[in-house]
Amino acid sequence: MTFSRTVIYAMVGGIFATNACAAPDQETEAVRFGPLIMQTQAPLQITGLTPMIFDPFALATNETDVFATGTVASIWANTPEYQFDYYHNQFMLGMLHALSDDTNVGLWYQYRYAANNRLDGLTEKFHSVFGIDQNGRTEVDEDRFYVYVPDSQSAPSEDFIGDAVVNAVNLYAEHNVYRTEHHAFSVGATLFFNRVASGEFENTAFEQSLQLNYGFQQQKHKVAAMLSLVHRPDNQQHGIDLRQWGVNGGVSYQYQWFKHHELIAEYLVSTGKAHDNHLTELTDIVHEFALGYRYLFGNSAIELGALENMFNHDNSSDIVFSASFRHRLTL
Repeated sequence: MTFSRTVIYAMVGGIFATNACAAPDQETEAVRFGPLIMQTQAPLQITGLTPMIFDPFALATNETDVFATGTVASIWANTPEYQFDYYHNQFMLGMLHALSDDTNVGLWYQYRYAANNRLDGLTEKFHSVFGIDQNGRTEVDEDRFYVYVPDSQSAPSEDFIGDAVVNAVNLYAEHNVYRTEHHAFSVGATLFFNRVASGEFENTAFEQSLQLNYGFQQQKHKVAAMLSLVHRPDNQQHGIDLRQWGVNGGVSYQYQWFKHHELIAEYLVSTGKAHDNHLTELTDIVHEFALGYRYLFGNSAIELGALENMFNHDNSSDIVFSASFRHRLTL
């Protein structure tokens, strides 16, 4: 069974098991969580630091959020200057802890790797149903692992199944600078260390980001937004020179539909990572839109999300699915 099916079955099974075991008279008020555990999935961005949206209202003193996330993605970018056609999966495990009402610290580990999750057929059917152009997908074999940038590669890279894409540790610190009943602002910083020793995505990098977070809350509505500046070393990827500075942003809207159910919509944006303007859309802004559903029970939550690229269709992922388990505890 593929990783994607395993994650989906596990999440659905967890929801039904929780419903079956919880007696109505034993229900407690569900904890509200913040934005989805979701990152940009563009083919160059995925090998480095990709900031996430955080809610400045999320935690009170000594509260801790722990999370585990699985993600499956399909990359398709097809232009005369470059071709990317492969899948990648990711496991991420982490926590965010409130030292006080104004100061949070976080730590998470992420491992992203190339693996056949067989999303090509689903993507082609989706595009066919909604009348979206296939952009050359049906002209090549499904389930390929293929990267070719003619100006920097003498021959295509193929069959790199199993190669690590990211093997990284993230350290995060955040301080609230303003808070009222409905509005909050915080400043956060991330340190990112990645070590991929071999393969198509071989890379060792120490990257940093500084971000401004905004939160709004009122009854069933929550909004969180982020604007981040990222610094990375002067490395290459697939022979492509990368920009040392990048800007990421995002906004998340969460609506508490019923007591135990939330609907979430998010928009992510990031500057192109390629330095060479000849690479067209790899230097353009990346736009991505995500939809999510969250089931809340007690101090825990299960969330399912899907992310799709927008506007510039040759500089981001085709489709992404994620499943997360989250739990809040007091230390």
